[in-house]
Amino acid sequence: MRYVAFFAAIPLAVALMFVIPATECSAQLLLNEIVADPASDWDGDGSVGSRADEWVEVINAGTSSIDLSAYRLGDLSGGYSWRYGFSGSLAPGEVLLVYGSAAQVWQSEHGFSAVGLSLNNAGDTVYLYKIEGGDTLVADSYAYQTHEVADDRAAGRSSPAPGAWVVFDALNPYSG
Repeated sequence: MRYVAFFAAIPLAVALMFVIPATECSAQLLLNEIVADPASDWDGDGSVGSRADEWVEVINAGTSSIDLSAYRLGDLSGGYSWRYGFSGSLAPGEVLLVYGSAAQVWQSEHGFSAVGLSLNNAGDTVYLYKIEGGDTLVADSYAYQTHEVADDRAAGRSSPAPGAWVVFDALNPYSG
């Protein structure tokens, strides 16, 4: 009888908090694929450049559009070393490719040294940050190894996103 009396004394709104399921996150931006050691002209500028042609792809794995203005790319350089700041929006299921050449332009426009994405060929960690108010949060990250990204190999999520990370090596088969 004590339990019945206790539950009867709980206001209805408080009781419903435990019955109504939480809603699903409406949008989720994730890292999707990384090329850190380009051997091809990925950005289409007519030349192969170690800084200009490396790239990071992000995906909206959520169910609604995302305002990208709060997101930044960084790496394991220490602190918040912004490599790229997003703008615009991304619809559910859409991907956005950020080339090192675009990162260099963004860095120059925002007063940073124009180093591009600056992804290390011998392994690195790529961070996707989200700035909320005064807080900088890690929205996603991936630490890749040398063999995953050597000469046009990509490390990326298997489908359907967000799947496990795998090596895409059609351009440079991995035999290890």
